[in-house]
Amino acid sequence: MKPFLLAASMLAASSMAHAQFWPPDEPVQTVNATAGRVTDARTKTGSPGTLSASATDTGAGLGHAYSSSAWASTRIGPGVLSGSASSRFAGTGSASTSLSAYQRDTLTFQRTDGGWDNELVVHYNIVIAGGTSGSISPITPPGGAGKTAGSLDWTLVHRLDDSYLTAWDSSTQLGYDGSLTTTSHWNSGEMGRIYGVYSFAAAILAGSATHLEFYMELSSTLNTLGLVTTGVLSADAPSIYWGGISQVTDWYGHRVNYQVSSASGFDYALSAAPISTAPEPASWALLLAGAALIGSLATRRSRTSASATHSATAGR
Repeated sequence: MKPFLLAASMLAASSMAHAQFWPPDEPVQTVNATAGRVTDARTKTGSPGTLSASATDTGAGLGHAYSSSAWASTRIGPGVLSGSASSRFAGTGSASTSLSAYQRDTLTFQRTDGGWDNELVVHYNIVIAGGTSGSISPITPPGGAGKTAGSLDWTLVHRLDDSYLTAWDSSTQLGYDGSLTTTSHWNSGEMGRIYGVYSFAAAILAGSATHLEFYMELSSTLNTLGLVTTGVLSADAPSIYWGGISQVTDWYGHRVNYQVSSASGFDYALSAAPISTAPEPASWALLLAGAALIGSLATRRSRTSASATHSATAGR
């Protein structure tokens, strides 16, 4: 098995990053939206495309009128996977959403400089963009303050060449007191701002198929206690994009000429991310001292090592 470069410092303590990952046989999207007594659930296979579900419910009970609505959608395509969801309620209404999506493509790299060594290192970027928002008319629930009115959680995953898994996750809590808190992680490390550009270096074998996979899960609940107030909780398109290839090198760090093709026809030398997510050059922040490892790997090809950087400039 050829060696692979991992973000070792972040991954070593991460059960999520090393968890078993059993992807579907083909790209698939699943969305569910529930508002009170009404549910809309949909599934779609194949790529590219979008899928959405929505539900609304109104009525009266226990002397209180209520209304609620929920909406969820996904989008997949070459180099991109995105999901959005929004729930709102008034009175004693409640709502929830859930979605999942899986996208896969196959890349093939070729050397075009006449070099004989087909074990190469591809330096590429992944862009995480999006945001969450929520608000509620504050109340003091029975039993006192501190109770949660709603929650929204999402996870984004990318895997390259069937052997490397890295994950980003975000959890937002909306309190009945009006508080809104979000915690985020890149693998096992908590991050104050998860949205941005992440740079990786990975070993590939020129002339062989290299699989790229994206996966997303999202779920939200709002006013499950059925208390009388109004609120909204939304995931503003958390997305994962292929951010393009910065260079391809040999194991000694020398840049090589290459071309890359894909089953979808997308040119993965380029970025699939919107222009608005591109980082300012001065904003790149080196989190792991992995760059120095590239040169040393030539003398220890059988070992797993690390290279990753992050720039928190994309998203809201």
